[in-house]
Amino acid sequence: MASVLAGFRPVRHLNGAPYTGQVNRYMISASDSQATNVGDLVVLSDNDALVDAVGFGVYPAVERAGSGTAAPIVGAIVGFEVDYSNLNAANFRAASTRRVVLVADAPDLIFEAPQDGTGGVVAAASVGLNVAVNLGTASTSGAYASGMSVDSSTVATTATLPLQVMGVVASPDNDVTSTARPAELLVRINTHAYKAAGLAGV
Repeated sequence: MASVLAGFRPVRHLNGAPYTGQVNRYMISASDSQATNVGDLVVLSDNDALVDAVGFGVYPAVERAGSGTAAPIVGAIVGFEVDYSNLNAANFRAASTRRVVLVADAPDLIFEAPQDGTGGVVAAASVGLNVAVNLGTASTSGAYASGMSVDSSTVATTATLPLQVMGVVASPDNDVTSTARPAELLVRINTHAYKAAGLAGV
């Protein structure tokens, strides 16, 4: 099917328990010039080690993942705190603005995600193998949809790739063989920021 997902959406834990909305708060600094969307994967940022959001506490800083294969991933953005200085703010984090983001960051989460279809699609036989992230482009208009997806051309056994393919989304119109309408996948984060380094790819 043509992907209706935008970016990465948490659906369940590795033990089969459903994802029920648990998040932690993080800060994206005003010094970060990259726009950010719901569904984007984020990494810890050195823009500000800890940022005090006035009235809301002190949270670790994150930023939109800037490499499809490199930095350990914290999780995926599932929402934003209300910006009380701008109640008409759109549903994305604009470049160079400080914003509290809600991140699904449990190391065992499984996400639904679209694949980009570049160089073909991820075959059913590739479940269990690893892939990189296609970063795409952050959206600043329209539906403010995440541009991130699974990089279909990078399937490999390499344990240091950031994502592991766990399956295909169970939908009657999700065709794993279609190159024109790539199927949506289930993936987990291999290179998670909160998982022991020696366990990456396990």
